Amino acid sequence: MKEAAHCPLPGACRLLPAACRLLIGIVLLWPATARSAEFELRAECRSRGPVVTLGDVARVLAADPSQAEALKALELFPAPPPGTQRFLRLREIQDLLLTRGVNLPEHQISGASQVVVLAAGGEPQRADEGRLPASVATMAEGRVREAVGRYLQEHVSDAEPGTVDLRLDDTHARLVASAGSEISVQGGTPPWLGIQRFEITVRSPDGTERFGVDAEVTLSPSVVVAGRSLPRGAVIRAADLRCEQAEALDGQSQALQSIDEVVGKETTRAIPAGKILDRSSFRQPLLVRRGEMVTVYARCAGVRVRSTARAREEGSLGDLIAVESLLDRAEYFASVSGIQEVEVYAQATQAREE
Repeated sequence: MKEAAHCPLPGACRLLPAACRLLIGIVLLWPATARSAEFELRAECRSRGPVVTLGDVARVLAADPSQAEALKALELFPAPPPGTQRFLRLREIQDLLLTRGVNLPEHQISGASQVVVLAAGGEPQRADEGRLPASVATMAEGRVREAVGRYLQEHVSDAEPGTVDLRLDDTHARLVASAGSEISVQGGTPPWLGIQRFEITVRSPDGTERFGVDAEVTLSPSVVVAGRSLPRGAVIRAADLRCEQAEALDGQSQALQSIDEVVGKETTRAIPAGKILDRSSFRQPLLVRRGEMVTVYARCAGVRVRSTARAREEGSLGDLIAVESLLDRAEYFASVSGIQEVEVYAQATQAREE
């Protein structure tokens, strides 16, 4: 029988599993350690271009040089206009980094709790350097559009809610984007529709700036909705309805925009309160119901004959329905002309000449 082989270094064999575990741990932890970086915030900085980057407001320290350069180039917001400055708190910086996809738990922020961002100095910028990014311009226009909308709703009592369309040039867009949350609006003239001229006031720690902007104001489409729950077969009154503003009518092409179109009609199904009414929600009121006795008026060459029949179908004013004669149970069609009334028109015949 062969004896089992023994390790010539029994102590080393016992230490090998522990060394392997330590090596595996280092390998697993290395990517996370390599990814981490430190952002040391400056108390004051000056923007070096039309957009303030993370490298402007902080010293970026990272083990990977390529990662550090990528973080430094991260765009935060438009540079302040010449002669102005912006105060940036730590929380604002954190929010800006989060919106740009930076995973904050992987990094460390140190340094000042507030950064003063000064306008770019030195030589004038070239035209291509001063062009504002489209995303920043869109954001600035959105802020002004919302401010004008609030102004119309809050300060002009007789103005109906509408949509506002406007454009800002780069100078005004940069001013709005770099200002604080204070944006006030004045101007406009009744009836508050069409092209309107508004005066925009933006406030920043450095002072107040005003400029004018032209905006096109249009009414939002209104739709008719049920003011209360309506059962099937109910005759609709004006008090049962109300109009509400709608952002868009996509998917509601049959929605009604006037209460007058609905008043006096009859619901075809149960309608809950707040439901938008469309043309399938109602019909003309039923004047004849299936199985009812109806008066039949027959007209021919100025002669009117009245008889009685039984309705085989239900119908509204003007509908053609089948009725059944009570004499011989013959079925024929007649037009609904009133409550439990129908009409038939007989064709006149001419006498033959002998």
